[in-house]
Amino acid sequence: MNLLHNGLVAQLPPADQGLLLRRCEPVELTAGDVLSLPDQDDGHVHFLTSACVALVVRQGDSGLAVGLAGREGAVGLQLAFGMGTGSLTLLVQQGGGAFRAEGAAMHRLANRRMGMTRVFANYLWGFSQEVAMLAAAAQLQDIRARLARWILLSHARSQQVDMQLTHLHLAEMLGVRRAGVTLAARELKAMGLVNYQRGRIQIVDTAGLEAVANALPGANGQGNGGKPKV
Repeated sequence: MNLLHNGLVAQLPPADQGLLLRRCEPVELTAGDVLSLPDQDDGHVHFLTSACVALVVRQGDSGLAVGLAGREGAVGLQLAFGMGTGSLTLLVQQGGGAFRAEGAAMHRLANRRMGMTRVFANYLWGFSQEVAMLAAAAQLQDIRARLARWILLSHARSQQVDMQLTHLHLAEMLGVRRAGVTLAARELKAMGLVNYQRGRIQIVDTAGLEAVANALPGANGQGNGGKPKV
């Protein structure tokens, strides 16, 4: 496992990479692991190399995913700016490798390395745009379109077309009932866009899935032909 396999770290100059590496330890994450809970007293920054982590807002027994990070970035990065863990639950969607650093140590390092701070800030700004898009989709789109979008986002983060995504997990990510996900997945399969079996989803037609992900109510299932910004 190599820290430079993380896209965010790869943007840093060698000197900053070396300083960061000395504060990190390699860890192996397992699907279903919870890395952080709301308002936790302390926490860690995880620079992901092959794992994917969902950012989930929980309300009682229900939840809604508002973001998904993979090897392009990190989770818990706000700790490098001296902020708290916040109100999100960090849930590992796909197991894999990561490098973990204590939040307090990252805050001290970022205060000394302004170039590193700029790279982190740019990433967080871009990630906030994704959060806004997913929040809008939850209000404007039906379950089928939102499911297509999450499958595409999962593909973009994992770089895999065959993914372990159970209907129960997808229901939690979309904040809907499992029956709704099952029905939407059947529709996507009937359209020839995905295959699924025993908790695995395989993308068959990426362009068709993108069209569904961009569809708005009243569009008869036809999208605008654009590609979701994932």
